[in-house]
Amino acid sequence: MTRYRTLSPPDLRVYLGAHDALGARLGGPHEGWAVREVSDGNLNHVFIVEGPAGAVCCKQSLPHVRVDPDWKMPLTRTDFEARYMRRVAPHVGHLMPALLHFDPDLHLIVMESLHHHHVLRGMLGEATALAGFSARIGEYVAQTAFFTSWRGRPFEQSMADCAAFAGNTTLTRITVDLVLTDPYRAACARNHWMTPELDATVAELQTDAALHASVSHWQERFLGAPQALLHGDLHTGSIMLHGDDVRVIDGEFALMGPIGFDAGLYVGNLLLHAAARRDHATWMADEIETFWRSFTHEYRALWETNPTSGDVGALLDAAGRHQAQAQELAMVMRDLAGFAGMEMIRRTIGYAQVSDYALCSDRTGEKEARLRALTLGRMLITRGRRIETINALLETIEEPGGF
Repeated sequence: MTRYRTLSPPDLRVYLGAHDALGARLGGPHEGWAVREVSDGNLNHVFIVEGPAGAVCCKQSLPHVRVDPDWKMPLTRTDFEARYMRRVAPHVGHLMPALLHFDPDLHLIVMESLHHHHVLRGMLGEATALAGFSARIGEYVAQTAFFTSWRGRPFEQSMADCAAFAGNTTLTRITVDLVLTDPYRAACARNHWMTPELDATVAELQTDAALHASVSHWQERFLGAPQALLHGDLHTGSIMLHGDDVRVIDGEFALMGPIGFDAGLYVGNLLLHAAARRDHATWMADEIETFWRSFTHEYRALWETNPTSGDVGALLDAAGRHQAQAQELAMVMRDLAGFAGMEMIRRTIGYAQVSDYALCSDRTGEKEARLRALTLGRMLITRGRRIETINALLETIEEPGGF
């Protein structure tokens, strides 16, 4: 047993006040600090603590899913998040909150407060996000992907990350089940959908052998292609904005995997928003193109600047390197398309769905939005291995049956 206990607001004040650097960041006596809970996700307790000099954000694991106390969970999930933040901060520090303190016994992260920021998903619904925010996400994915890949560093460092994040099996199991498997199982009690409106469509998805063969391909890509260190849960609810300041949060699902997984989850959530808000479809298509252009530009630039940093590709001359870049980016796009489709389906009929559908004006509008998402998701899953360019992706999105 450790000294773990679930911290209450008074406990947090005392704890932070006992650490000089954190106390100085907040200022004044700890008794006067304001503590408010801002827990928004399914898993953890999150608090903002504010003092006269500043604020911090505190995130603590619970021994169960926050929204379902009967679903037991390991406390170490914040350990993996802190490990992920430390690993990628040297490369993307300006795009994530600063890690200020981590307590491995309390499984408590103390980080920079983003209390002036707002969650991207909500900002999309309110149309308050500045257009072009996806350029920063493209940079984030490129920087984390390259510098944690076999191309961006010696294999010993990649193997160390494989070992360091291999133990994150409980959250990876959540991904394997909730994202990659459950929605296609007819008897899975965790699934739920609009009934009777979507009953026939869901039955088709859950009995389509050809679709399930494609799903199996993406399952194998997720588990069998440790290309780089992934965020693992990159969606519009794990991104916060304040003007043009973009930050990525909630890296507790971190693992080694295919680069296109993070990219696909992000793009899939933009498409889900477009399904719910038809008037935002062109905006979301522009953001998807902005994301991809930013990602590919940054990834190529890092590769050109660091051509011999890793053990993969270190022998290539300029012509060979450019050919390898084209091949790798085509592979990332294939994975992006497939995983975007998986994300669209799971967020529509699976356990953890998106709030974007609440933006629909009525039940008929919501049914149509969900059908659009399921139709496009299915297209992306089954065609993903043939989608290798941004133009091919956008054409798929825009054709009949898409958007």
